[in-house]
Amino acid sequence: MNVSHHVANARFEVPGYELVYSAPLETQLQNDDLRDSAEVWRQMFAQARQRIDIAQFYVMNRPGSRLDAVLAELRRAGERGVQIRLLLERKGLRNSAADTLEQLAAIPQLELRVLDYQPLSGGIMHAKYLLVDGEQAFVGSQNFDWRALEHIHEVGLRVSDAGVVRQIQAVFEQDWRAQALLAAQQPVPPLTYRPVTPAAGYLLASPRAYLPAGVTDTQSELPRLLAAAQRRVRVQVMEYAPLSFGPGRSRPITL
Repeated sequence: MNVSHHVANARFEVPGYELVYSAPLETQLQNDDLRDSAEVWRQMFAQARQRIDIAQFYVMNRPGSRLDAVLAELRRAGERGVQIRLLLERKGLRNSAADTLEQLAAIPQLELRVLDYQPLSGGIMHAKYLLVDGEQAFVGSQNFDWRALEHIHEVGLRVSDAGVVRQIQAVFEQDWRAQALLAAQQPVPPLTYRPVTPAAGYLLASPRAYLPAGVTDTQSELPRLLAAAQRRVRVQVMEYAPLSFGPGRSRPITL
């Protein structure tokens, strides 16, 4: 593990990956070894030459916020001719701010699509990631929400591993095409599942029926990884309620 410190920014990196972290401003949880999400997003958008692809559950900006500075950088990218595709989940629109949607729609070269994932799987598109020029990506817990960059504990990865970036790009392209088919009232055919042979780093995603070739199913792979643990497993989640959607919404579980 290589930790390198710079005059302006600290980074915590291994080849192909940088760990990115945001802590609530009201706390003392900031970590000088990690860059924060807003800084990384601004840099990625500033580096874009041809294309930016963004998938988010919802969008919520506030003037003068860290996200506002991110969106200003996104606008500058559009103004210099970078093609921008933004994919949102339909059910996330209820959480989105109307003025933020208008702000995004006014960015030059930006195409906004809304995907209703309900007909495909009965669920939603809850992924939160972005890609730049098909060369680097960011995947994390951060919503496109000003509060996520200022008041919420968030963790993410800036990915430059070429193989994993291709996998993330393939997921975006699949969902982008699915939105177009659904908007045209056409069926979205399930895909033949062809997972990648596990390497040092690879992408897990879901649902299995709509995974592009080379992307591995989370539901089958995660239990395998947990079963292979020999010394330690650490898990951090917002909530844990595996049976809350069972019969009667009961959770008959003893820990």
